[in-house]
Amino acid sequence: MNTVFIISWPSWVGKTTIWHSAESMCSEFVEKIITTTTRSIREGEIQWVHYHFVTRGEFEDYIHKGNLIEYALVHGNYYWSTFWELERIVEWWKCPLYIIDPQWMVHIRPVLEGKWYMVKSIFLLPPSLDELKNRLWGRWTESDDAFQLRYANALIELEDKDYYDYQIVNDDIEETTQKILDIIRG
Repeated sequence: MNTVFIISWPSWVGKTTIWHSAESMCSEFVEKIITTTTRSIREGEIQWVHYHFVTRGEFEDYIHKGNLIEYALVHGNYYWSTFWELERIVEWWKCPLYIIDPQWMVHIRPVLEGKWYMVKSIFLLPPSLDELKNRLWGRWTESDDAFQLRYANALIELEDKDYYDYQIVNDDIEETTQKILDIIRG
């Protein structure tokens, strides 16, 4: 039985920083699933590295072809994963790793377990709600209303932490990375 890892956290808990820290230490046996999205590419992002960016029309084609594992509407854009991306990683004898929003994990886990995958899930927590707000505000480039919506969504996402096998407080990048690697290495 192949193992699939899922890591989730509320917005701005340190996703990119943690993954970049861990990636170089486990790339020989774990590979991040590239999620597909209808959102616009942001400055500094690269197609097929950060996401596979497509139009809404292309998204509808994916639905009609039946190749989606699951999809979710997040902040007004669709995000999803395909079976062919999952199978590509497994064929290379690596463990697939999903970095996904909490709302998606609740839906994708039973789908993967129904396909005979063992799922191990990790939820990253901020050190405190004040620190979450500081991290979000420190990098914010949109309107105050959008900030309030994103913060409210993050608070809702924190409620999903009990659905995960492991919970790690991200208060130190190196310690958090090591805890994730210990779980992955089993």
